[in-house]
Amino acid sequence: MATFIVTKIHKKTAADGSHEHVDGVCTVDNMHYTRKQVVDSIGAGHAWVTAADGLTATITPVLCCPKCSLSPYLKTKPDSSLKDNLENLDPC
Repeated sequence: MATFIVTKIHKKTAADGSHEHVDGVCTVDNMHYTRKQVVDSIGAGHAWVTAADGLTATITPVLCCPKCSLSPYLKTKPDSSLKDNLENLDPC
């Protein structure tokens, strides 16, 4: 199975204006994928990881956004750098 390396994200403001959602991601080869495409790809057995500051974090699907009910959603577990956290990557 393939491994996709995410280096940037695309965010969209929630309908109520209270926060931003990860709407899509951009990979190291400058390809854009929607959040649903990433979730479906993970479900098919592919690996998705962030890469920033020389560190990586595995992207995993979650039922919904932690701030609202938008579904499906994505998350990472950051390690020693917040920059490898999906929500903190630079914009696409």
